[in-house]
Amino acid sequence: GNSIIINHADIHHPIIAYLCHDLQQTFPHVYANTYLTPANSHAVEAHADDRDVLVVQIFGKKKWKVYKKVPVQYPFNNEQVGKHGNKVDSSVFKGGLCFGDKEVILCPGDVLYLPRGYVHEASTQTAEDSSDNSNYEPSFHTTIAIATHDWCLSVVLSETIRETLGEVTKFRKALPVGPCNEYEAESPPGSTDFKQQVDEAMSVIQSKVTPLAIEQRLRGKYLMHNENASQLRQNLIIEQQSKKRKSKEESQPCVGEDAASCLTLQSVIRVSTPEERASVSLEGGRVRGLTVREETMPVLMNILSMIKADPKLRVAVKDLRGLVKSSDNEVETVGIHLVCDFTLLSFARCSIELGALALVHQ
Repeated sequence: GNSIIINHADIHHPIIAYLCHDLQQTFPHVYANTYLTPANSHAVEAHADDRDVLVVQIFGKKKWKVYKKVPVQYPFNNEQVGKHGNKVDSSVFKGGLCFGDKEVILCPGDVLYLPRGYVHEASTQTAEDSSDNSNYEPSFHTTIAIATHDWCLSVVLSETIRETLGEVTKFRKALPVGPCNEYEAESPPGSTDFKQQVDEAMSVIQSKVTPLAIEQRLRGKYLMHNENASQLRQNLIIEQQSKKRKSKEESQPCVGEDAASCLTLQSVIRVSTPEERASVSLEGGRVRGLTVREETMPVLMNILSMIKADPKLRVAVKDLRGLVKSSDNEVETVGIHLVCDFTLLSFARCSIELGALALVHQ
């Protein structure tokens, strides 16, 4: 399977929005991307980033290699090795790993700091790592990006100079030198119009590009990025708060999208009633049914059948595998090692959203 990457997840999920909002009280500006990687796989090849990042492991495990040798100190966007056609030199891989020359395995709740420019690669646990079936699980992590390449002096200074010179009309014109005859200077270098323009430009820079002007430019960048992001995040947070107030005022839903959004591994579920199933309205053209991986379909369908067969049954999402393990039918348990917690959570959430199963409110 392929990895699913959501860029700027902080404007899509309220919890991540809260996190970035809090971190922005310390850092100039942050944003978040999320990565869902299937078992025995990886999202991207070895590469370096033009920003500092904090990797927050949320679900499953992921193995990281962080290399000691830094090919480009504090790279800019076009200098990121492993991206844009820039190859990672073999000497980086031969230079050993950080953390005592060892790989690092992140578990849920772990945080890894990756400084700008350090080459790294990550993969989900492979079947060869251990005979433990827990290796057959995907990984989900959030990367908090701190765009330090955008806040360095060389960038802010050059932007301030360009903006300052751009306010003078004659500095917007093409320079009077070039390969064509009409641009060739008649007088020798050092006494041309070109030198005069450069001297005038340097005079403007020296008088207007002051430390205060550079600081104001930097603060302006912070403000622009933060205001744009904060507005989008705030809308998301307000929407979530509104839903919470609405659910408290009304009876809590057991089926449908709102009920499914509350689901966790600890949630208890049951078969839905005919009235509950009828209350679920799907978007126009959407077919009512589950789409599951072929290898896991027998196990998941068996779980669904067992829940539907016993209206009195109440079971936590994390314990759904136990229903199948207690079955005497070996055919129904084929592929159970591929059914991880994330698969169970996705299956239960989809079933509740469609109305096949219902959430039991504690």
